[in-house]
Amino acid sequence: MALLPVKVKKRSKYRVGIVGCGQIGAFFEIEPKREKPASHAGAAVLNDKTDLVALVDTNVKNLAAARTLFPGAANYTSLGECLKTEHLDILIIATPPQTHLSLLKECVRFAVPMVICEKPLAASVKEAKQIEVLVAESGMILVLNYQRRFSPLFARVRTDIRKGKLGRIQQITCYYSNGLYSNGGHVIDALAYVLNDDIASVIGIQNDMNKTHSENDINVDALLTTKKGVKIVLQSFDQKEYGIHDLRIYGTEGNAILTDYGRTLIEEPARSSRFVGIRQLNRAQAQITQVPFSDTEGALAHAIECYEDRRPPISSVMSGLSVLRVLDAIAKSARQGGKKIIV
Repeated sequence: MALLPVKVKKRSKYRVGIVGCGQIGAFFEIEPKREKPASHAGAAVLNDKTDLVALVDTNVKNLAAARTLFPGAANYTSLGECLKTEHLDILIIATPPQTHLSLLKECVRFAVPMVICEKPLAASVKEAKQIEVLVAESGMILVLNYQRRFSPLFARVRTDIRKGKLGRIQQITCYYSNGLYSNGGHVIDALAYVLNDDIASVIGIQNDMNKTHSENDINVDALLTTKKGVKIVLQSFDQKEYGIHDLRIYGTEGNAILTDYGRTLIEEPARSSRFVGIRQLNRAQAQITQVPFSDTEGALAHAIECYEDRRPPISSVMSGLSVLRVLDAIAKSARQGGKKIIV
């Protein structure tokens, strides 16, 4: 996607506002075991190129609680009033997807040059298409926070697959918890990124045994096929028991397992075994790499890089729209009892 020739105004410090003072917006910062920064507000405070100047939320209790964590930021219950007063360089949208279109229209009205938006992109493909037009016509940089695209481990697996280190990809099994649209979208986007491939068809079955998910969401198990013919099994878990986000990629020369929410990579080569003529994965020669990873700092740093260099984001409106199309197809297949749906 080409960007419009918007004049870049580089600053030593970019003014940041956050709309949505919930967990990812602010309160994950107080969880002691999460890598810091753990919230968008924390990322804006810790980044050398940004100042957190405004917090926005229609929930006055959330706003008051966020103010105690980040007292240097002005508080607003109206995004329009905030944008009119603060002249933001970056707005971070950490609100439910059904609000994204209207909030982005406000950003265009006040010429905000950079936006970071939580996933999913929108509440529907129709709204996502409207966002696509809005962003393209405005020339703003919009980065969607599918954070695995900013992970060094996912980038490493993407490179290994492209260079043929894993051989021909035979099969992939993925696991997620807490809802198809809430967390399953992370898996779909990560697959598109590491494989450099798109989902062509899906078969979905609703998993009623896994009851924990966000409001108006569902847990679905699915069989996916990419345009290059790779078969992928997607399986849901009940997050009440434990959370999971794993990609297990099996090639003819070995495998790559991205586990621990993307913070651990296990690579096992295929070697000869005790059975004549049969190879097996060699756990004894496995390479294990662990990299601590913030869920928020990557998107902020990437938005600034894209703005200053005038290049399209790697996590964009287009990739977010593709994820929504696949999720809708999986949900449609599940509603129709496992009918194959072409994406």
